[in-house]
Amino acid sequence: MADILFISQSFLKENTQVSDNVDVKYIRESILWSQDSQIQPILGTTLYRKLQTDIQASSLTGVYKTLVDDYIQVCLKHYVTAECLQMAHYKITNKGLQIQDSEQSQPASSTRLDKLVEQEKNKGDWYRQRLIDYLCEYTSLYPEYENPDSGVDTI
Repeated sequence: MADILFISQSFLKENTQVSDNVDVKYIRESILWSQDSQIQPILGTTLYRKLQTDIQASSLTGVYKTLVDDYIQVCLKHYVTAECLQMAHYKITNKGLQIQDSEQSQPASSTRLDKLVEQEKNKGDWYRQRLIDYLCEYTSLYPEYENPDSGVDTI
């Protein structure tokens, strides 16, 4: 399946401190990694793929839309922001790893960067637990969660 994003780049920029001028490739990679590493293990592969299919077909409705809008997106935005913070601070060039800098601003210290990343991950963890609690409470609304497919690639 093609890479289907649970949050858009514009959603991230509108709902976090991520600036409008952050390179799209940083954001896209951060969203994909955060979805795969943080959201898929919670939902399981079957429900995860069902949501991706519905998003791709623009047919996300009802309890599935509630799950994405009210639980997954708010959780995901914090994990993605943490990833963006780390990736935007540095750039890999043919000269090696470079710290981003400009004439009008100064890059944050690595200590400050680490603290900001930790804060965003803590927020993501809080919303992650909220997502888990919601799914446990309303398992019957999501048959793909309660009855996952089987196979070696199924989480």
